[in-house]
Amino acid sequence: MKIAEDLKEKLRIERLEVAYRQEGAIQTALKSVDFTLHQGEILSLLGESGSGKSTIAKALLGLLSPSAIVRSGILSLSGQTPIDLSQPSKNWNGIRGREIAMLFQDARLALNPMMKIRDHFRETLLAHRLASKEQIRSISEQGLARLGFSDPSTVLNAYPHELSGGMCQRVCLALTLCLRPQVLIADEPTSALDTVNQREVLDLLQSLQRELGLSVLLITHDIALAEALSHRVLVLNEGHIVESGPTSQVLREPSHDYTRRLLSSRNLTSDAEASSSPDAASLLEIQELVKAYGSGRPTLSGVSMRLHAGEIIGVLGQSGCGKSTLARCVVGLEQAESGSIRFQGQDITYAKGTARRRLARQIQLVFQDARASLNPRFSALELVQTPLHTFRVGDRKERLERARYLLEEVGITGAAQHRRPPQLSTGQCQRVAIARALALQPEVLICDEAVSALDMSVQAQILELLQRLHRQFGFSILMISHDVRVLRAFCHRIAVMHEGRFVEFLQGNRLSSGEHAHTRLLLHGAEELESL
Repeated sequence: MKIAEDLKEKLRIERLEVAYRQEGAIQTALKSVDFTLHQGEILSLLGESGSGKSTIAKALLGLLSPSAIVRSGILSLSGQTPIDLSQPSKNWNGIRGREIAMLFQDARLALNPMMKIRDHFRETLLAHRLASKEQIRSISEQGLARLGFSDPSTVLNAYPHELSGGMCQRVCLALTLCLRPQVLIADEPTSALDTVNQREVLDLLQSLQRELGLSVLLITHDIALAEALSHRVLVLNEGHIVESGPTSQVLREPSHDYTRRLLSSRNLTSDAEASSSPDAASLLEIQELVKAYGSGRPTLSGVSMRLHAGEIIGVLGQSGCGKSTLARCVVGLEQAESGSIRFQGQDITYAKGTARRRLARQIQLVFQDARASLNPRFSALELVQTPLHTFRVGDRKERLERARYLLEEVGITGAAQHRRPPQLSTGQCQRVAIARALALQPEVLICDEAVSALDMSVQAQILELLQRLHRQFGFSILMISHDVRVLRAFCHRIAVMHEGRFVEFLQGNRLSSGEHAHTRLLLHGAEELESL
């Protein structure tokens, strides 16, 4: 994409330097960052997890944690007095939301779990005096409908926990856009969305950018997304901007080694087909499982599948189709209305107490919202040791050694092992969650969008790690994902889910030959994104 060179400057950041106090030491996060965002421009900020992308976003809104030290930095907005970010400021209330709005990566955490979605809209619109009480309902429904919700009224009456991760992300985007901001900071806006909804959000962002002259700072690890949407790209590595320029120039003719390494990570390879064991004994068997919330259509409506010992099965489907609900029923976090779940021949559908505790060691779940699943008071080392301590595995020294080994395997090394979740990036939290799930050497590992929050280079590392551990220990994996590319590379078989049912089972490397209309829809969305 190209942008006119004579567009006026909308936002400028100069000499931004940020550090964090961590375990008595000072860790530098950003080093003299400078960039400009023009009116109507979409500027992408690319970089691996922990490179400083989200720190830049929070600094622009005065949302850095108390442990942050802003050594220097000047924020200039058109028509506003420049703000010295190193000094306390009282000007943020007039900037947050209206001038600069933020779409957070952790959508579920951004929503108040005690409030229905309609109350989020009411609070937002009234706080900014953008609507009367009588107008709130219609504005809310229009905003949700624009984001692809077929029944906005039902969504408005729901609590965040009753919505899928992807649905929460779209709600947050609708809330953000109802303020009509001049600058939108989008922190991984599509990482929780399936390919169909990703396409819808991309079209919406492009439409808003054209119609309203909206300026967008797009923070992403998705190179295809940056290439499809942005006019310019900044590449961030260890707090430095190592390369910048027009999108086509940076992503097609990169000059920096780090950028070239990021681009090479887009290709995933797998030996899943060679290591598949379709004739192995059935380890997990689900028969006609039904789960409903309230009086609406069941979230699961007769789900049946078998997971064999040593097998990797992928579950592919749109946001809200029931993927996460299925995972929660298997691990006992939700109770099914009918049907059965059998593990190693034993019915575990309604297992409780001691029986469920034994199953917890054999069936582990990596949650979609990694940060929300981690106790913010514990360090990464303590979090990985917790299940070992709970099940009295080894002595203190052995638990510590195993926790260090697993964290190093997933890429959490050195001082990062002693940091708590609020001090880690979302991608780093996801890696800690995976290490914790592997600590007990489970028979079945359920990964609910376990790599969706990770940049592509780390995705490849985590998938390679899971494959290696899968070969070493022989556990089975149920990989829930909206990413066709990941499932095709990683899984022996793929179950396509639509409206609470499995509509088709395919071999991983034959995913492109799906016969069901919904499978073709998902594949078409993925092909569109890859071709952009």
